[in-house]
Amino acid sequence: MKLAVHVTHEALYKVGGIGEVLIGLCPTPSYQSFFEKTLLYGPLFEYIGSASTRLGKDGTVLFSSKDHYDLGNFGELFKPLLEKYSIDVVYGKRIVISEFNPSKSATVDTLLVDITKMKKEIVDFYKYLFWERFDLASDQYENEWDYEQYFRLGICYFDLLKVLYPEAKFIYHFSHEYMGVPSLLALEFNPDFKPEKNIRIFYAHEIAPVRRIIENHPGYDISFYNLLEKAKEEKRSLEEIFGSQMDWYRTALVKLTQRFDKIFAVGDLVLEEYKFLCPEIDPKKLKIVYNGLPIDSVSFEEVRRSREKFFKSLSRRGYEKIDLIFSHVCRLVKSKGIWRDLKLLYFLDFFLEKTGLRGIFFLLSTQIPKGREPELVERMVKEYNWPFEHRIGWPDLIGYEIEINELVERFNSHAKSLKAIFINQFGISKRKCGIDFPEEITTKELKIASDVELGFSIYEPFGISHIEVLPSGGLSLLSTSCGVYYILERIFKEDFKPYFGVNFINIAKDLPEELLLSINPSTREVLEELVLAREARAIFEKLPKNEKERRKIYEKVQSYLSLLKWETIVENFLIPALEEN
Repeated sequence: MKLAVHVTHEALYKVGGIGEVLIGLCPTPSYQSFFEKTLLYGPLFEYIGSASTRLGKDGTVLFSSKDHYDLGNFGELFKPLLEKYSIDVVYGKRIVISEFNPSKSATVDTLLVDITKMKKEIVDFYKYLFWERFDLASDQYENEWDYEQYFRLGICYFDLLKVLYPEAKFIYHFSHEYMGVPSLLALEFNPDFKPEKNIRIFYAHEIAPVRRIIENHPGYDISFYNLLEKAKEEKRSLEEIFGSQMDWYRTALVKLTQRFDKIFAVGDLVLEEYKFLCPEIDPKKLKIVYNGLPIDSVSFEEVRRSREKFFKSLSRRGYEKIDLIFSHVCRLVKSKGIWRDLKLLYFLDFFLEKTGLRGIFFLLSTQIPKGREPELVERMVKEYNWPFEHRIGWPDLIGYEIEINELVERFNSHAKSLKAIFINQFGISKRKCGIDFPEEITTKELKIASDVELGFSIYEPFGISHIEVLPSGGLSLLSTSCGVYYILERIFKEDFKPYFGVNFINIAKDLPEELLLSINPSTREVLEELVLAREARAIFEKLPKNEKERRKIYEKVQSYLSLLKWETIVENFLIPALEEN
């Protein structure tokens, strides 16, 4: 039996990109043909609901030790390990399913471990072993609970697998980002670990220290990727340019993945970033495994219906005759480069006014991962017409939302033919937004209705969200710092590209290293505006101005979509990467 074990913080809920990848991978026929079973393994963050609901609405709990809940013989199976390590577990099955493609689903095993009361003497002993063999100084990170919980999760990892899957002949251990690294390293201390039967894979959805450097350096991606290129020519490493990054436990863990059998990078840039951080890596271990597109197909009639829903809703709020719908659906973090969206929209507003067209920009993003409760939303809608108006303070604007809303308000005060609506909520629907929608509207329908999805990220290892508009004939406007740009370049021909990649990097490519390292925010903003000013007319000309142009893009894109589907990605990238020695 071939078993796939995915170690991740998204074993229970989809929080971000890793959860989206698992939802895409697991239901594909090629994946299911290769693996007979899949286990999602992660920490039990909290006890929510009753014993039978601890795996969420799509889960079935078979065993919960803390609740003395057992639908089989699992208590007897787990008891020696629960006592040995002083842990609790929740074990069962979950259905992973995409909101964008509900017809594709898979049932996977799920094991969540409560390691909060793990025996200290065992934890300390393993920290000594890790220091002795891997030179990993856990004492440097003892105040970081994030490090501690994933370290502890690794201690009991293989013993739990052995009691659940004694018949497994080959186990493929996937560490999704740094979270699973301790679990995969801890295998080396288990006497039953046989390297030829246990394949260890670091699934690099990002390179953690690279994200930290880009988000905290005033030059963002403009500085970093130019410095990376110069360093390649001179054969210098990331830490030679930016200094040691070992103050952060995530760097230490990522660098130790060089011991694993394979490194899967979700994009071309991630591969280069990994080599920049770990220049001594055996290149045979490195594989690009792109992400896929969750939406299979959309009829043009669905496009029309979705657009009409938004037009009706907007007309009730005084937004008449909308020709173009722009959107950006994302987590509200600096890396998404939202200020760049608005910089471009200033230029596009000028062209829209000249041609008599009108547009709307939906920014759907929040700092609250689970979103705001419907009753709070209803209160804001009644009190001050949220989300068309905002107020600082909970339950409305908090943290980075305040800064983004200021940018949106400033834009709206100047723009004449294009207006922005900031919906600081997780997902869009009548229930979640409380807006007087004539019918139910979903996030998927926003993607279907949009002419353009914006995504000028400063750091975006892949960016599935950027291409979710393609099946309905929408355009993807993205920075070339987004990993998805490179698979689009592979797939689409020169005469048809339903996307536009804005390169913010090249404008500074001739600057010397000392200037790239010392770029300040005001200089970077000038460079960004220069780039967007150069590209604005070409972007405007690419936009569909009417339904005829929209349908033309829709019809041409259909023959390419199969190349972006998860099944194709798994078949062409994941499986070959697993099979290669």
